[in-house]
Amino acid sequence: MPPALTAATGAALLGADARLLSQEYRRVLAPPDSHSSAAPLRLGFRELLYFQVVSALSAEGLQLSPVQKRQVFRVLTEKTQRLPVDSPPGQVALGEWSRGHGELRKTGAVTFSFDLSSVSQELRYRYRLLRRPHALVESNPAICSGQPVFRGTRIPVAVVVEQLRSGVSRTEMEADFPQLSRQDLDYAQIQARLPKPPGRPRQPLTLQRG
Repeated sequence: MPPALTAATGAALLGADARLLSQEYRRVLAPPDSHSSAAPLRLGFRELLYFQVVSALSAEGLQLSPVQKRQVFRVLTEKTQRLPVDSPPGQVALGEWSRGHGELRKTGAVTFSFDLSSVSQELRYRYRLLRRPHALVESNPAICSGQPVFRGTRIPVAVVVEQLRSGVSRTEMEADFPQLSRQDLDYAQIQARLPKPPGRPRQPLTLQRG
């Protein structure tokens, strides 16, 4: 099982605010008897999926109560064999909410279904970019003095990340660096959302923009 992500890393993957994400988890989702309010938040893929789903539902105009959020959280994060024994095979159900066959469904006065597959696939794509940087990034002493560069190029990762942090648009980056793939730029955007590491800043890097 891969190690859990911090709130800052999870927020970078989701494009969210790490502080608000932590507050939401501790205020609404943490167990009532939890004594770890000061402990660093650790998130797995299913926790990230919960935040992505709630954000998507909110964008569609559906605001969930704290009780509903807890139910959705459990339905998304529990294994299928843990909730309840009378649920249909492969399905998790709690209250008005159920998960099964790539869908999140709600019953009751207002019923609807939400496609989990597309949201899950996109999140898993970004999750893997972060987990497997060696597929995109390499360090070679013969290239840019060993600074991490995008594989197959001489473009330092730090240069692209800093330009994204400074507000250069994705469209501009695609035009300036046509050698970079969609995956390269998606990875750089995730890195740009992460907090800068503490300590003495490196010497500024320069790269001629084409």
